[in-house]
Amino acid sequence: MNKKGVWRFLAPVVALVPGYAYGQEATLWSYSCDHFLHGACLRVPTGMSISYASPADFGIHDVLKDQRSVLLVYEGDAPQPPSPGSSIDLKLTLPGYQLSGYRTAEGDSTRYDIFVKPDRSGVMPLHLIGTATGASQRKDLAAAVGSFRVCSFKRNHSSQTLTCPRQSVWGKPLAEWVDGLPEAAAVSE
Repeated sequence: MNKKGVWRFLAPVVALVPGYAYGQEATLWSYSCDHFLHGACLRVPTGMSISYASPADFGIHDVLKDQRSVLLVYEGDAPQPPSPGSSIDLKLTLPGYQLSGYRTAEGDSTRYDIFVKPDRSGVMPLHLIGTATGASQRKDLAAAVGSFRVCSFKRNHSSQTLTCPRQSVWGKPLAEWVDGLPEAAAVSE
């Protein structure tokens, strides 16, 4: 049976399972990655896609939903600095990494800047950028950042290996922070 035939068979079954897609989006941090960066990965939320560009010595990953950018991930050595006068709204740590989150009002929208800084040289810092207007866009952004995780990139003279955790330790606090939930206090793991 081809892919289209399988979908025709499964679509009615999936439609009968209430909250299937929502339930999965709400816990993307517990699913394995399906998109990989140089030193990180994420699970692409249902109904979204990713485009990638490498304009120079950096990479830009754009998580899209209906042609709208939900989350932009910059991986390179020159992330855009936080807006002047902004303060850290969220701080998370893992061995070897520090994450800082900034939330800035921009008219009717809120801009979310997440910086992931490695403690060692040779590992690229990351800058995640998302803007949301309203609950629906916040939910989309929360799903995208909630699936994000850092990975260990190892190289030797003949090979390279990217090892990523199966679940995202930072996923739930990041998603809650975007959603504006009070539980999203600064935590360290």
